[in-house]
Formats: sequence, C-alpha cells, structure tokens
Amino acid sequence: MIVEDGKFVLSQEISAAGTITKTLSTQNKFVDKNIDIVTVTPEGVLGSGSGSAEASSTATGLLGTASSSQPASGAYIKVEADANVAVSTSGWIDAGEDVDVSIADVYYPVNEMAQTITGAGLSEGAKSSAVTSDGCYNGTSYDTSDKVKFESGEANGNYKIHANGSVTVNRAATTKQVTTPGYAAADGSAVQAIAADSITVTNPDAAYYIKKSTLSASSVTPSTSQQTVTIGEGYAPADRTVTIAAMASGSASSSIDNTGLSTYFNTGSQASHDVELIPQHSIDTAGYLAATANPVDGTSAYYSIKEQTVTETATTVSGTTATRGTRTESVGWNDTEETLNVATFANSGTSGESYVDISATTAAPVLVSGDYLYINKGWTDNLKISLAKLVPDGSDVKGHSEYILSGHSAYDDDGTLVAGSIPTYDGAYTVA
Repeated sequence: MIVEDGKFVLSQEISAAGTITKTLSTQNKFVDKNIDIVTVTPEGVLGSGSGSAEASSTATGLLGTASSSQPASGAYIKVEADANVAVSTSGWIDAGEDVDVSIADVYYPVNEMAQTITGAGLSEGAKSSAVTSDGCYNGTSYDTSDKVKFESGEANGNYKIHANGSVTVNRAATTKQVTTPGYAAADGSAVQAIAADSITVTNPDAAYYIKKSTLSASSVTPSTSQQTVTIGEGYAPADRTVTIAAMASGSASSSIDNTGLSTYFNTGSQASHDVELIPQHSIDTAGYLAATANPVDGTSAYYSIKEQTVTETATTVSGTTATRGTRTESVGWNDTEETLNVATFANSGTSGESYVDISATTAAPVLVSGDYLYINKGWTDNLKISLAKLVPDGSDVKGHSEYILSGHSAYDDDGTLVAGSIPTYDGAYTVA
C-alpha cells in the first residue's frame, strides 16, 4: 500500500481469470488514514468470426455457378446469411454482449428454360345465310301474293335486308415440350397442352317485319274545313293515288249595312262630310272560298260619338276691370236637348241668386243723353249695374232741390232722385 492524497491506496490489476485475495494487516494496529482499494479491469475485445452461405437444388441444371456479385441479366437467386459471437459467462466481457459476423451474399443465376409449342392452327369451316319473303300476314295466315319484292342489286329507294349466318371454327391440338431445364423441369416427351376441338356459332332465327303502308282516303274534295290524307308508314307493293277534285271558281262582293246612322247623321257627299265608312274585303291567302246565300258580316268596328260638355266661368272684378264669365261648349254630341236660356232684364234681383256688381268697372257703360243702352248678343252670367251708370252724366241737381219746382223731381249723376223744393207761385202778391 502507498500513501496518496493522505490515504492508504491499494491498487490491483486483473490480468487473468481467477481469484485474488489481499489481506490488510490492521489487527491490533492503529489506522490513522482512510483506505482506498482500486481494482483495474481491462476492456475485452471479440474477434470477427467467419461463415459462408450456399444453396442446393435437387433439379439438375436448375441453378448456375455461385457468384459473389449480382448477375448483369437474367433471373437469379440471392442467398443471404449472417452470424454472431456471444459471451455466455461474465469475465473479461460481460455476458450477453455480441459482435456481428459479416457473411458475403451469394447469387445463383437461374438457367433459362426452352419449350416448344406446336399446333393450335385455325381453319375455316362451313358458312350459311338466307332471307325469305313469306307475304303479308292478315291476322290468320300469310298472303303469298302480297309479299315484299327483293332486288339483287343496290339501288335508290330499295330497302336493305341484311341476314347474319353461322360459322364453324376448327382448332388443332396444341402440344408443349420443355427441352432445356430452367424454371421448370424438362419434359421427357411432348405433352398435350390443349386438346383438339371445334365449335359452330349459329345465329338464332330472326324474323324481320316490314309494315305495309295504308291510305286514310283515296279522294279529297276541298271544302271550308281542312282535309288531310295520311299515308301510313311501311311498305306498299304498288303505286297509290290520291285524287283531289278541282276547286270551283268563286266571286266575292262587298256591301255595308248600318243601324242608326240616319238618326245621328245627315247624308253627306265626298266634298262635304264628317264620317266616312269604307267597306273593305280582302283575301289574305289564295284558296277555296265557300259561297254564301247572304252577305257575311265581317269584324265590326265600333265608334262612339264624343259627348259634348259645357263649361261656365263666373265674372270677376279687380279694380275698374271686370273679367266677364264665359260659357264654352266642347266639340261633341249631347244625347239630351239643352236650351240656352235667354238673358232677361229686371229692376230687382231674383231670389236666391247672387250678382256680380260691375258698376265701378269699365264694363258698365255710362249712358249718353238721348241715346240708348245697347246689349250685344251673347251669354251672360248674373251681373248688376247701378242706376248711377244708367243715368246720363251732366245733371247738376245733386244736392240742389231748389233747382227743381216743388212737386217735380230729377235724377242726379249718382242715379238718386232729387225732389224739387221751389214753391209754385199762386199769383197773389201784396203791395206795401
């Protein structure tokens, strides 16, 4: 033991398998330091092993010579193998550790097989096809006199009937023989692969029906209603004719009837009239027209006479201007008689009526002495003019009763009656 770092140190290197015993002589002695015991175990190493891989075959010639490299072409078998070395008892190396042993792959090429197959040729057998025409079926039997006619060549308008027949295909026996072993063992002699055989493919009987066409009528006579002839689809054994009778030539006339025109209209002329009624007749599409015993009414055209309206406005006054009311009658017809009342004159207002005072306007004339009040023809609404306007100007009696002899009176310019105050001299007098 040595002293190192203030401790007793005992070192022991294990160099071989076995047991090493070291005795520390400490009996009846004082130990004043710690004691370390150091054991050194060296690392163990496993050496590489060896091995080989190979394949065997009971088929002679099946496998080629083994090689350590992959063949450049063709089929081959690759044999892979591996091995390892393990420690079964702990010692220099712990139990359970192992090391792989590399074993090279081995490749065996597979020899190609040679095989001969002969036979199996096809040959053409018998063929057949047929088409027959049995006639038209009437529900019970076939009418052989009314049958479809077949043409041997292709032509415009012909129906084409195509029939498929049957064919027999023969196949000879097929044999095979492996002459060189490879993927399979060689055959000692030719072996039949497919037996000889033949098969006949026959179409089942197929009936082809050609429909016989029909006519809905053999003659047509034109009339006012549409008539048609239908040629049914199918086959016709002969030409068919539809007779159309010639149309009779016709004529047309036109007239106009009216109701009530004389009540509301007077007979006019081409030069002077208000309404012109023009009867028209046209044939839009050429064709047959049925005769009529009496004229046939066409589409009626109706016209209503415009109803007349009357509009009246009232007179309005603005300053010295009176805008007179108007009466306007629209163009049209009135189904009731309407009388325009004649304007009347009165010296007092009618009960219930209101009057527009136009006395202060220029529409109210001032009468001229010795002349008249002139009323021009026309319509007027309710108006009134004061008496002042109806008395000619020029009187000087306004406010002067002394200008008029008592018992007499006169109207002044305002239309006010002024009573005279001049007494009548009775012829008496007194001489003083």
